[in-house]
Amino acid sequence: MAKPLYATDTAQAVNLLDLVGIVERGTVSKTLLNEPLFKQVVFAMDAGQELTEHRAPYLALVQVLDGRLRISVAGQEHQLVPTSWLLMPPDAPHDVHAETPSRFLLTLVRASSGESR
Repeated sequence: MAKPLYATDTAQAVNLLDLVGIVERGTVSKTLLNEPLFKQVVFAMDAGQELTEHRAPYLALVQVLDGRLRISVAGQEHQLVPTSWLLMPPDAPHDVHAETPSRFLLTLVRASSGESR
């Protein structure tokens, strides 16, 4: 696993679009943070690229930074554009398809559902 780009012990501000570029016919990802309770990864996908159906054991949040994505979650299709946000429950089968060159932020929340707020 790649080492995270950032740590949580200092304040940091970055432009997420500067961290990953679109690679022709490719998908690129960089782990920003990997903490016990959550993980953040920024992805870049060229048009036509996809992540085939898979599951994550955690609550997953997708925020589109640029481009246009089609994400199917448990058989329901979602069209996402910049500023779109998608919540996926743990273990939901999902796939991701880049309709145009696209970048997005994925957050996986590992906190147990039994924790108080």
